[in-house]
Amino acid sequence: MEHRLAASGILAAWETGVMRRPLDRAMAILWAAGAHENGDPADLPIAERDRLLLSIRADAFGPTLPARTACPDCGTELEMELDVNSLCEILPPANAGDGTLRPLTSRDLAAVCGVSPDKLASALRARLSVRQVVGAEAEALDRRIAEEASAAELTIRITCSECGAHWSETLDVATHVWAEIEAAALGLLSEVSELAAAFGWSQRDILSLSPARRMIYLTHARRV
Repeated sequence: MEHRLAASGILAAWETGVMRRPLDRAMAILWAAGAHENGDPADLPIAERDRLLLSIRADAFGPTLPARTACPDCGTELEMELDVNSLCEILPPANAGDGTLRPLTSRDLAAVCGVSPDKLASALRARLSVRQVVGAEAEALDRRIAEEASAAELTIRITCSECGAHWSETLDVATHVWAEIEAAALGLLSEVSELAAAFGWSQRDILSLSPARRMIYLTHARRV
């Protein structure tokens, strides 16, 4: 099933997540797009959550995701255009667990967000392990959890166009998509305010217009 964000959904996601932490903002986007119809998105494996966020983002803003970074060697500011479909393919496939560990989810991250670093591994193990383990087996599971969490991160390889340096960076999908949602929401609110002042229309009526029609009416409003 496709999950989409119309103009009203973009505003709903932004309004729900604007005063919340990044983890909750990802959930706000997914709920606004209707992802909860197949179960609570907080229970999705992290890679699957990010793949769904990218899919929603592509439907709302297009298949190309702009990104910026600086070369660690020469300091050149680089602008990139990342293909969303390619990013989705980089993410690991859905994993239901192997009978020893279940996949890490947003709900797990929320549960341990206040745990001190020295107790984080054991806290995650207590949540993800299907049975209680101790000693060397517990240490092995801790390493596996860390490795699988790292594998779920979206890492992209970059080459500097100026000096040729090569390096890798992790793309925080939830943060990146939220930044675009916020920018779009603020833009929509500005358009609503302008059109309401010009024509006396309600927010609902304005948001029901297609982006192309809104732009035409904005052009007329600015000529008045």
